[in-house]
Amino acid sequence: MIKKLFLIMICLVVSISDTNAKTFAMEEFFLNNGMQVVVIENHKAPIVKHMVFYKVGAVDEPRGKGGLAHLLEHLMFRGTKKVKGQEFNRIMEQNGAESNAFTSQDVTAYHQFLDISRLELAMFLEADRMKNLKISDSDFETERDIVFQERKQRVDNNPSAKFYEMVRRALWGNHPYGNPVTGLDDEIKNLSRKDAVEFYEKYYSPNNAVLVLSGDIKVDEAKRLAEKYYGNLKPVEFERTKIDDLPKNFEIRLKTKMDEVKLGRLIKMMVVPSFIQDKNKAYALEVLSEYLSQDENSPLYQKLVASDKKALNVSAYYDGISRSFASFVFSAVPVDKPDKNFEKAIEKAWKFAIEKLDEKELEKTKQKMLSDLVYMKDNPSTLAQTAGWMAASGVGIDELQNYENNIKNVSLNDVKNVADFVWNKAPKATGVLEAGGDVR
Repeated sequence: MIKKLFLIMICLVVSISDTNAKTFAMEEFFLNNGMQVVVIENHKAPIVKHMVFYKVGAVDEPRGKGGLAHLLEHLMFRGTKKVKGQEFNRIMEQNGAESNAFTSQDVTAYHQFLDISRLELAMFLEADRMKNLKISDSDFETERDIVFQERKQRVDNNPSAKFYEMVRRALWGNHPYGNPVTGLDDEIKNLSRKDAVEFYEKYYSPNNAVLVLSGDIKVDEAKRLAEKYYGNLKPVEFERTKIDDLPKNFEIRLKTKMDEVKLGRLIKMMVVPSFIQDKNKAYALEVLSEYLSQDENSPLYQKLVASDKKALNVSAYYDGISRSFASFVFSAVPVDKPDKNFEKAIEKAWKFAIEKLDEKELEKTKQKMLSDLVYMKDNPSTLAQTAGWMAASGVGIDELQNYENNIKNVSLNDVKNVADFVWNKAPKATGVLEAGGDVR
């Protein structure tokens, strides 16, 4: 869900005038040790977002070591030789900073939102734990137990999350993108301190990281501080995880029943091109996603919910920022049961929406996407998160700077073509969830 929010933010980040002027100043440079630095100037308030993205996530975990990237994220708050125990959190709180972290399939990120006067403190602390993390046996066992309990709360005891994970794993199979970020129960239990140390030493290095500074800071000052705190850290040579191809066309169907579920659900999850694989199709998929389910006036909602009264809710979204493949996910909650009749209603609603799409509807959708840019252009936190995620996934910052023009250039034919691919040709997994019973 975090990633979905960031993908929506792409539609809100950049606004470029007809003369191609930037609405915010964004530059990038590299330190001698290979660390990429992205600077986004915004001097309206004395605040700054400081983020470090590591180009490592669940896809990089060794087979059978699920949850390792997420566990290491937790351990990063357990202290170094200089900053003992949980002093990191205490210092951040004492200095009025909002501090947190997250792990995804492709990246792991650490971030602080704070007054500009406290930026050097955050940079010192973050650079320190990039190379000097100290993992004791007791800290490892404590955090492993916490991660295990998180898995229980967020997935095992959450039917919707459990079902979504089942469909995702059915789609990706043994492919690295099938690895749940949380890991599986048995995998988490079997993780060792040695696993965490080796993972840390292999992937946590400046040449595998993106530093983002967004807010009341000039590029020259950002260069000075980045060099001061991160410039002396030594790079590490390692072999990047190879993300294999998938069969070009397949369809998997999963049907399950859960006693604790009161409302059924149907999910269709399709493998589609990402921004790094095919930018033109990615922008068309962005527009398609916005058109299909931007709000209650979307054609899917109007047909399936308001008119036919077959569903309580319906959504479609494109998950396009990744190091390899992307996914397009369609989800609907039926009024009655997710049976064959409901699937026919979904098919009918999809066809209705695509047939309804014409030049007028396309232009309305694109204008909605572009008008939203204005509301988020001055948010340092959002810009840092979006720019960092894209950079860490291998998508250049020029995609942010040219986003408006690229959306404008999406044609009706482009959107119709990707819609046909998504529904009829893309590799897919269809998951049907009913109330009460066992997996079949």
